[in-house]
Amino acid sequence: MKKLMLSFLLAGSLLANAQILDLLKDKVKDKTASLVGDKVIGAITTEAISTSFKDCNKIDVKNADFGKNEKYTNLCNVNFFPSEGYVLKPGFYTVELKSFCMHAGTYAPSKGDGYLYGPLKGQKKEIVNSLIKNWYKNQDIPQQTVQALVWGIIAKSSFKNMNPDMQLAAMKLLSKNELLSLTKMGLDFVPASVMSRAKSNLPQSVQMVLEAENKIRNFFSSSSSNYSDLERLALLGGVNPVTSEIAYGSWGLHPNGYWTSYQPHGYKQMTVRIYVPSTINSVSYIPSDDVAVPANTGSQRLKVSDILNCRSEG
Repeated sequence: MKKLMLSFLLAGSLLANAQILDLLKDKVKDKTASLVGDKVIGAITTEAISTSFKDCNKIDVKNADFGKNEKYTNLCNVNFFPSEGYVLKPGFYTVELKSFCMHAGTYAPSKGDGYLYGPLKGQKKEIVNSLIKNWYKNQDIPQQTVQALVWGIIAKSSFKNMNPDMQLAAMKLLSKNELLSLTKMGLDFVPASVMSRAKSNLPQSVQMVLEAENKIRNFFSSSSSNYSDLERLALLGGVNPVTSEIAYGSWGLHPNGYWTSYQPHGYKQMTVRIYVPSTINSVSYIPSDDVAVPANTGSQRLKVSDILNCRSEG
């Protein structure tokens, strides 16, 4: 009888231990899933490019009509050197340049948006900066391909999902270390349950950006290469209904001592006007050093390029 009782107790003990072990395994699984989820959410919500209107000098601003009666020198007819840019003496200048959207899930620029200079900031600023600066020496690459790369990087898309044209362009425009860094980054399409957790308690405008970025990741995961489809995912339709606190064409003081006025014509091109005051002997103006930042948070940040768009002049 004692042996029988001992057998029952041993069996019960083993069963209890097995249940405890299963419970511990479940807890470990839940904890691991939670940690993975938290890591993914951190990656989703971290901005690749974080430049915002908070980074702009909002004190030294001149009205849009400043310099309206001045004679402007057109930089389309002036030599540009990538290392030193345009060397400008005191006076007024204008130039037509190509530009890039760096903020998916926002409205395209409109006459209601005022822009000021801002520095390029964020975890992927070096890669984005290299793509746009090095495009000057690789103008055989279409602007759409470079823009698709920029959107892909901003959306934290997996490099392996990008089409061959984009991968080849990245190989031309980036250094070996930058390319290696790019190939190590990236996410695929994120499920709705994870996105829901990531978006919780965030402002509506931020949620829209996160959704747009996830749609871009899904676009690349699907192996689609139609730029028009990508553009529709990256840009909000219509015009930003919010009126900017800074008027379109306003002048802002650049950290290098001259004044700039950014006048975007959509996200692909813009007119930049420069005023060099008489207190300065000369300045070196490199367009691709600038980010044109909208006062409206719902509108697109634009990275200026060094590529002229002079043929657009009427």
